[in-house]
Amino acid sequence: MTVYAAVPTEDVDASLAQFAGGLAIGVPLVVTALTSVAWVLTGRALFPVEVLRAQAAEITASDLSRRLDVPPSADALGRLATTLNDLLARLEAATQRQRQFIADAAHELRSPLSSLHTRLQIAARHPDSANWRTLAPALVEDCERLARLVDDLVWLARLDARPRLDKQPTDLDEIVFAEVSRARERTQLIIDQHAISAARVDGDADALARVVRNLLDNALRYALRRIEVSLRACGGTAQLVITDDGPGIPEPDRRRVFDRFTRLDDARARDTGGSGLGLAIVRDIITAHHGSIDIEDHAPGARLVVRLPAHRP
Repeated sequence: MTVYAAVPTEDVDASLAQFAGGLAIGVPLVVTALTSVAWVLTGRALFPVEVLRAQAAEITASDLSRRLDVPPSADALGRLATTLNDLLARLEAATQRQRQFIADAAHELRSPLSSLHTRLQIAARHPDSANWRTLAPALVEDCERLARLVDDLVWLARLDARPRLDKQPTDLDEIVFAEVSRARERTQLIIDQHAISAARVDGDADALARVVRNLLDNALRYALRRIEVSLRACGGTAQLVITDDGPGIPEPDRRRVFDRFTRLDDARARDTGGSGLGLAIVRDIITAHHGSIDIEDHAPGARLVVRLPAHRP
């Protein structure tokens, strides 16, 4: 038996046609509307970022005092603006230190150069009356002072560039003995080294020798009769102590003396050839070796204590 069933499809075809026409018109309109809304919302959300970008673009190296406007909302954008302002503050401080360093270096170089120029100019204008035997020691002294200053500036430039120090197991006691022997050749003061014992550290031998040399030079400059040098290893730390019987360092100035071009007694330091860079170099080298340097109480005189991590075999 065969049964045939049929229904009219005009209504279904009409509904499909209407639905397809609605999609053809509605979908583009909806997509356009959603895109427009997203564009507006994204623009509003990124507008503060554009403001920060424009403000940052206006800041130049000659005007690092400017800061970005921090949005009032405590969100990620506000934290970003605060972080950028902190970065600008650090850059400004570093730039000011660099400019001050250049100005101080130029000032320090000017003094011995002017002295040399004046003496040589007088000798050139009056060659017959110039007593070279009397003039030569003063010229040599100015040249030595200039050479020491240039050497200190080169060391500071190397340390500022954060070089990779050649750290190797080093016998610090051998370095101290060598520098004490060298210092004894330049002074009549008593340098007591009986308290120096074996101590090994991981460090750059040349840099550590510079540390000991600068500390001894500082002690020689101000000691009256005696300098004591001690070295010992205790608890994983090598401790170097240099003590003199000079005028000492007042407690309020014990941090300031490690700043560059700092002199507690400017006139006396200049007369003795000091540039105010020795202790600054010591601090930078010790910091690069993950150590510390402190000035402790001592009467009379000054007591400088250097602590370095001992070598671990």
